Amino acid sequence: MGNYITGDSNWHIYRRVLSTDEWVNVTLQTWPGIEPDEALSRFKHEAFSFALGKHVEFVDTKAIYLYNGTTRVAKVLLDPESGQIQVWSTAIRQWLSLEEKLAPKRYPLLQTEYYSKYVRKYAWINTQTIAYVKK
Repeated sequence: MGNYITGDSNWHIYRRVLSTDEWVNVTLQTWPGIEPDEALSRFKHEAFSFALGKHVEFVDTKAIYLYNGTTRVAKVLLDPESGQIQVWSTAIRQWLSLEEKLAPKRYPLLQTEYYSKYVRKYAWINTQTIAYVKK
């Protein structure tokens, strides 16, 4: 499905530091042996978690990234001034259609809480990027 499959079944989440704009080369999570839709669904949960500041690893974080092997598949960027969340993906339409799923050791589902703070309707920035704004 989509153009984001590289043949690698290992998925990784990385981050960029807000205060220094530094790329952190240590994975936040690794998911071996899962299908692309599963990875995107899990990343949706991580996006909600990041936007809501639910996990300590997201403190001082500007953006989180989903990689399949060495290929970037998705990025979530938080604008700290406006509170706007931008989601970019080579598979943005699939990401939008998939339900949020939990990765191991993650709980609870956050979609309801996320949409209580962000407008459910998103704006298209370009063909691979959408944005959500705070209510």
